[in-house]
Amino acid sequence: MSYVETAALKNSTIMYLQSIREEINMNPDYQRSGGIWTTEKRRLLIDSILNDYDLPKIYFHELSAEAFSKTGHKYAVIDGRQRLETIWKFMDGDFTLADDFEYQRDKKIELAGLSYDDIAKTHPKIRVRFDSFVMPVVAVTIDGDDLDLIEDMFSRLNEAVPLNAAEKRNAIGGDMVKAITEVSNHSFFKQNVRFRNNRYQHRESAARFLLIEDSLTTGDERIVDTKKVYLDNLAVKYRENQKKRVTFLKKAVVSVLDAMHKEFTKSDELLQAQGILVVYYLVFRAAVEKGNLDKITRKKLLSFRERLAENRDQAVDNYPDASFELLEFDRLNQQGTNDASSIKERYRILSQYLKLSAAVI
Repeated sequence: MSYVETAALKNSTIMYLQSIREEINMNPDYQRSGGIWTTEKRRLLIDSILNDYDLPKIYFHELSAEAFSKTGHKYAVIDGRQRLETIWKFMDGDFTLADDFEYQRDKKIELAGLSYDDIAKTHPKIRVRFDSFVMPVVAVTIDGDDLDLIEDMFSRLNEAVPLNAAEKRNAIGGDMVKAITEVSNHSFFKQNVRFRNNRYQHRESAARFLLIEDSLTTGDERIVDTKKVYLDNLAVKYRENQKKRVTFLKKAVVSVLDAMHKEFTKSDELLQAQGILVVYYLVFRAAVEKGNLDKITRKKLLSFRERLAENRDQAVDNYPDASFELLEFDRLNQQGTNDASSIKERYRILSQYLKLSAAVI
């Protein structure tokens, strides 16, 4: 039976942690996305360190010697990623102290607005005190090989800071979660989509695409809702011992995303919101299957968006002459975008506009 053991990490000064920076895996499978803290919050942490406040504990998973030899990582961060990244960003010169910063040991010393390098030059003793600050790091080891215990610890530690749906799903781990991560790193997400990825929004869309493929190639082959509960069930369903199926689904999604990547532009205005992505995915998927990708062009998709806008204006001036189907597309595109019925109806309307021989879903 596996169990967890914890112990304070010896010599966990800021300078020591900086020196082993490359040996710390900041992005294990269960982690949440980085880059979330504001500059104000980062400055508050550095303020707390310089003024010798107590800080919350940081938790490291101490990896095995075998893992270290393979990856070069001695530790993986369970909790405390944002704090470590903030400290390193300050030391790298990415931000300065706040303009109203006060050094409480001696308020006559002016440090407001200074960078780490500025402090090193003008007040070297304070820089040494900062470097010598002991971070409260707890090393976690597992007796056995049950990594689920680490993922469970991550989820428990973060209950006080609510995880969003994608972050909670990421903590499930396993084959499907890895596939979701890999799909979210496709060039379509890296280059084409316009919405942010500060809290795994790309993974949320990638999970929907994988769910679509699974629902259309399993059982009665029909679209299901792409809501949280279905996405979570997908992650649990294919968590382990399903690598062949997961690989099949991932390849199917990648083939469609390859086609989408070629058609959309960098940071495309058509890809500003997540709600329309599944519909675009389905029309490209149908075109790939039928071999008529030439019917889907960015120009036609822009034309469709313009037609929607014109129809909205027409409905204001002369409702009876406006297209009900386009008004319905507009409505469904604003509410209930993850409902199966909404996805199917918008897919049907867009396919009809593109004169695409759409598959029945």
